[in-house]
Amino acid sequence: MTSHRERIREAREAERRVLAANNARAVLAHERKALAVLAAVEDGEDRADLGLNPVSVDQLVEEARQLAPVPPGRLGRSPEHVAYRYAAGEISREELIEALATWPYVPSQPISEGLWDDYASFTPGSFDEVQRAANLSYIDDDTFEEIVQRFAQRFQ
Repeated sequence: MTSHRERIREAREAERRVLAANNARAVLAHERKALAVLAAVEDGEDRADLGLNPVSVDQLVEEARQLAPVPPGRLGRSPEHVAYRYAAGEISREELIEALATWPYVPSQPISEGLWDDYASFTPGSFDEVQRAANLSYIDDDTFEEIVQRFAQRFQ
């Protein structure tokens, strides 16, 4: 028989997963809207006919131009993007693990002594993105461990 504490813990974890999935879906939907607006503007569509505030159109165009393209053969533009796609249910656990275990990460900055400094030294494109995805519940602990193990096997 499970205790009340265990049921509460399980419910909190379920809620955390739902919130992470919803956030990932929102991020991906916003990116897709920005890319669609950019495509419309580049095709010569009248900005006034897009159904958006003109200031929003300008912001979305700028955001879309800042997005890196998805590298050939990859499931996302970055490790974090792959984690968003997984959390949103767009790719399977196996696809996530394969993508992140084989990602060509950039080197992370050296870890400093203070906790605040560790967060301040986040390196985009590094394994830091996978760690952050796990911290934000986009990836569960078991999946994170499997990614780390598979990634480490590449160097043995």
